[in-house]
Amino acid sequence: MATPNPLQDSHSATHPSISMKTFHIAGILADVYGLDEVSPSSKSISCLWLLHPRLQTKQLMGTVASTSIGDWNQRAPGDRKVGLIAVAFDQRNHGTREVKAIANEAWKSGNETHAQDMFSIFHGTALDTSLLIDHLGSYVFNKPDSPPIEQHLVTGISLGGHAAWQVLFNDPRVTAGVVIIGCPDYMRIMTDRARLSKRSTYTTTQDTLEPTFLGSPDFPQSLITACANHDPKALLFGTLPLPTNSAPSLSPPPASTHPLSSSEQQRLRPILNARLKGKRILVCSGGADKLVPYHCSEPFLRFLKHATWKGGWYADGGVVVEDRVYEGVGHAYSEGMVVDATRFIRDALADRAGTSSNL
Repeated sequence: MATPNPLQDSHSATHPSISMKTFHIAGILADVYGLDEVSPSSKSISCLWLLHPRLQTKQLMGTVASTSIGDWNQRAPGDRKVGLIAVAFDQRNHGTREVKAIANEAWKSGNETHAQDMFSIFHGTALDTSLLIDHLGSYVFNKPDSPPIEQHLVTGISLGGHAAWQVLFNDPRVTAGVVIIGCPDYMRIMTDRARLSKRSTYTTTQDTLEPTFLGSPDFPQSLITACANHDPKALLFGTLPLPTNSAPSLSPPPASTHPLSSSEQQRLRPILNARLKGKRILVCSGGADKLVPYHCSEPFLRFLKHATWKGGWYADGGVVVEDRVYEGVGHAYSEGMVVDATRFIRDALADRAGTSSNL
């Protein structure tokens, strides 16, 4: 069965249409939204990078762009000092960049290298985001008196959500992000998918009942290494299981129940300082999502919240994590997610502008 379009039934924005201009940057066609709407009095520019789902194209993110930009422009003062633009581009092997259609498909659709293909595609998209951040200013706001692009945010949906996690962990210039039905633990989600797909490489040993999928031809050692270098959970813990505690998943854990030893906290602190310090993350998951089920993200999110929420051992890192699960929602960008994502972006911009979000 074909992967559904997560935006198919999403809330339609009521804002007026937002301007869009396409630029050829580093061999990539980038659609830049909102340039014409930037106030002449803007002193700085914030850029929202929009990463689309698997089997879709950059055009799909136009509604997300118009919703966020329209909301900010309506709520911010007429002399708003922070202007907002958004950029969408085709993920690798999608839309204008497609070179091999089968590489975008799953095991059940006949793609024998599904795990390798999907990871390399969205990892490449995360790298492309950083590349485009390097060069966007050469094409827009490039006059001597133009306001600088000083803030970068990312919103990714599904495959784009996987990429958004990597952007947040790998580019210090991106300080806030919205992950919609994406996962920060690629090894876990693909192990689960191999089980559901009944891959012959997903077997269990008699003694431990642990799956032997990781390291098999469906998930080679080199892919494990790539995850360890770039994917959030594997960056911090490799193939080791995540620490557990008894705190409720969606509630602040008690400060006295840290599951990590002091030596582990010391090991992880410089990594988190380098990759997440001061960042804001909103995670939106469908409670009934079978393609990217919340249970694949939950152990990592539990760890991250336990570390960063008030009383956590990394609370001084200034990381804000909102973890929201929408009951009854499948693999979709639901109306509730739209409301929360738009509010989250507005708050991040308001902080930048030094104002209240109740503009």
